[in-house]
Order: sequence, then C-alpha cells, then structure tokens
Amino acid sequence: MKISAHNQGSRCRRPAGRRGEHGFLVIALLAIVAIMLIYVNINVRLLGNLKRELKLVEQQQIQRLEKVGAEPLPLTKAWTNEATASLARELGAPVSDPAR
Repeated sequence: MKISAHNQGSRCRRPAGRRGEHGFLVIALLAIVAIMLIYVNINVRLLGNLKRELKLVEQQQIQRLEKVGAEPLPLTKAWTNEATASLARELGAPVSDPAR
C-alpha cells in the first residue's frame, strides 16, 4: 500500500479561504484594540480636563469666600459626612450614622 506524495502535501496545507479568514480576524481584532485605545486616551484627557476645571472652581470659591470674610474649612471626609448628616437632620430626613 503506497501513499502518494500528492495526498501527503494536501494534509499539511490549509485551504486558501481559511487563511484569508484568519487574516481578516487579525485585522478586525487590531481595529477593535485600536478603537479601545483611542477611547481610553480620550477618557484620560477628559479626566485631566475635569480635574483642572475642578481645581479652578475650588480656587474661585475660596477667593469668593475670602472676599466675604469667611474662612474656608479644610476638606475632610468626616466633616463632609457630618455636614451632610446635620443638614439631613435639619430637613427631617432619616440619617444613619455608623459612628453612633
């Protein structure tokens, strides 16, 4: 029983259609990755712009308060929570204090 060389060569080769499909998948994957990188880059820039604007608004508020004569309080998380809780109590809203 002799196997011809033609049959052995055809086993190792892929059909031309499959090779083209894999090439298309690679290109499509690279396009998706490129779009995701562009999206991340835009979001990072926007976050930087928002941070800059927030600092500007904070400086403007501090200047406005200094003109009025009020002293700006240091920003701490505990103070913010206490102020929010006291305001909620004044308005009659239910408040859950984990410290109590």
